Amino acid sequence: MANRNQIKQLGRVALAILAAGTWWLAFLQEPVSDTQQVRSEHKIDYFLKNFDALSMTLAGTKKQRIQAEYLQHFADDGSTELTQPTMTMYSPDKPDLHIYSETGYISSDGELVSLNGAVHIKRDALRNIPSMNIDTHNLRVQLPNDFAETDEFVKIKSGINTIEGTGLRAHFREPISIKILRQVRGTHEIN
Repeated sequence: MANRNQIKQLGRVALAILAAGTWWLAFLQEPVSDTQQVRSEHKIDYFLKNFDALSMTLAGTKKQRIQAEYLQHFADDGSTELTQPTMTMYSPDKPDLHIYSETGYISSDGELVSLNGAVHIKRDALRNIPSMNIDTHNLRVQLPNDFAETDEFVKIKSGINTIEGTGLRAHFREPISIKILRQVRGTHEIN
């Protein structure tokens, strides 16, 4: 009889160990809870109204200025969104170049600015340099080399001359270089 009781006891212990092992395996295989699955949200860590940032050249002259009605910075990816941004690119002894858009985005490294929606670029006239106005949409600006591009329709008016087309690649540092990529047409008046 003693053997039979020992076998029953061993059976119960084995069953208890099996149950505990099954529970442990089920616990390990349990899906991650909803709170753990959700990655950190795209949360604003700070915002500014009437934002204004000026960058300078190594020589201490003004290079670029970015202003916006409203700026919000995101902690998770370091990006920045702008409302009603204005960019100004300065050139010594030349008219400043002003770029306006509806909204904007600055990459986390601060090197790429995406100007979204309608974009207007303006350079005033100065002595023998005629004024220039460029209208387009969704312009990407690489700040370190003052390069801008878009794949959208572009209209350039310089003095009394007009050029239209699709796609733009431009360097806004002197000497300014602007290239329209496709379907180019224009009017040029000779005085």
